[in-house]
Amino acid sequence: MSEYTTADLTVLEFDKSVRRRPGMYFGADPHLATSVLTAVVIASLHPGPKVAPTGPPDVTAEILDDLAFSITDNWPTGPDGSTAGYYGSLLTPYRWVHAAAAAVSTHTTIETWHAGHALHQNLAGLRPTGPPHDLDTPRGTGTKLTYHLDPSCFTPSTLNTPTLDLHAEGCCNLPGQFRLRDNRSTTS
Repeated sequence: MSEYTTADLTVLEFDKSVRRRPGMYFGADPHLATSVLTAVVIASLHPGPKVAPTGPPDVTAEILDDLAFSITDNWPTGPDGSTAGYYGSLLTPYRWVHAAAAAVSTHTTIETWHAGHALHQNLAGLRPTGPPHDLDTPRGTGTKLTYHLDPSCFTPSTLNTPTLDLHAEGCCNLPGQFRLRDNRSTTS
């Protein structure tokens, strides 16, 4: 029998861990982009108590292309709009499912606004391509993330409408609102 020691362990950074085992983060076939979309929608509808909006969650998902989608919700990136995130990005640990989706994306754009201040940042995977930039401030509080999923992880998958129940039985009593728009052209 061989001996197993800590020298045999490899500790991966978060984004590398997600790319190596996406099924651990999205709970379904990692080659289905719809699983990523569904996981991000569920996470936006169920924010943690420290970042929950003052009212019910209001979430809009838009399918932009076969491997691109955006999600807009009414909660900040972190408590009180904090922006101390992964690798110095605007994507905070309060949005770890969103960060996992960014890790399997070629690029992600994040826009967040809270208390009259708004920021925009581009990410390559989960890593910032530069510092956050000021943005014209929309009303209220919210975050919009646009993901361009990496085709090397999802080929030949395309996004479909999430078919899973977005609220498990007894998960919460927040009514919330969810809208899904498929902006892809229906003509060939």
